Amino acid sequence: MIETHVVNAVLRSDIKDQTFFKILTFLNGLVAPSFLFCAGFALAITLQRKWNDYVMFRKPLWKYTFRLIFILIVGYSLHLPFFSLTRLLQLTDEKLWISFFQVDILQTIASTLLLLVFLAILTRRHAIFISTSSIIAVIIIFISPIIRSMDHSSLPIWFRSYLSPQFKSQFPLFPWSAFLISGTILGYGFLKLKERGKERKFINTITLFAVVGILLSLIAEIIPITIYANHDFWRASPEFFFVRLGLVVLGLAGLWWYEQKRKISSQSIFTLFGMESLLVYVVHLLVVYGYTYEWSFIRYFGPTLNYLGCFGLFIGLCVAMYIIAFIWHRLKEWNIRIAKVVQFAVLAGIVLTFIFKTT
Repeated sequence: MIETHVVNAVLRSDIKDQTFFKILTFLNGLVAPSFLFCAGFALAITLQRKWNDYVMFRKPLWKYTFRLIFILIVGYSLHLPFFSLTRLLQLTDEKLWISFFQVDILQTIASTLLLLVFLAILTRRHAIFISTSSIIAVIIIFISPIIRSMDHSSLPIWFRSYLSPQFKSQFPLFPWSAFLISGTILGYGFLKLKERGKERKFINTITLFAVVGILLSLIAEIIPITIYANHDFWRASPEFFFVRLGLVVLGLAGLWWYEQKRKISSQSIFTLFGMESLLVYVVHLLVVYGYTYEWSFIRYFGPTLNYLGCFGLFIGLCVAMYIIAFIWHRLKEWNIRIAKVVQFAVLAGIVLTFIFKTT
């Protein structure tokens, strides 16, 4: 994720025309599906542990809901045209409002997770929840080309960005939410079979299905028949979706086998980045793109670096993110109350600055 953003921000434009960059772009294009898939898998773990609490409207449900709302707010705040409430209330430029309401991956994660939690409460039974989620995922996958080709300009500005990339959205719900739902479905299956000691069989099965799915999708693309007008394999087509989902599943299987050979400790860099993923995601975006802040990679360097320069920035940023994540995680382990006070103080400072800043 960090490498993708660094390269896209500061790599020289002439290098982006080369074949290697196109290959790299395809590989980097698996980062977002993987991120969404992992978020869905994490929900499966949460639901397994707290299903009764959620469907009975107990405290864990409200804590999780508030956390998702917080993620949604963070997602929108990263696209504030001005870090000032006064200037924001005076804003009349529709283009800037479009930029603010664009749907990034945090909005897609939060809104899809909210939908799935609501679905769990509505269905109240694991089997019905998984069946309904599977149907929804399939519908999203196959109607995405249709939804994205429609004109949504008459819809409210905040809502239409969830449907189409026409309004600067990088990750509209169609088809991106289906990656997250797929993670929840497969996560649920994995956990159920793990309880029976059959996780190896599950991994072998999904590996086979992933390979077959990729092959069938590529064959379907070669066949000169399509049900969609203006068909484009690279833009929300079901074939491209299943290719990427298959590769993500193969990555999951590969990591599972790796973990069997070499146990991953709770102190590893992978575990730390996973537990502090929101912090790392937000801070590294501010460093790379800046958004409403003055300094950032894209503003300081611009698209002027070669691969070696990008690699240097990537390594440096990874080290910096690890240090930040490590310090924050250790603080929470040492004294969670002090960590919460620090968290509240930082958030309060940001909010008050936003409210009272006039320039």
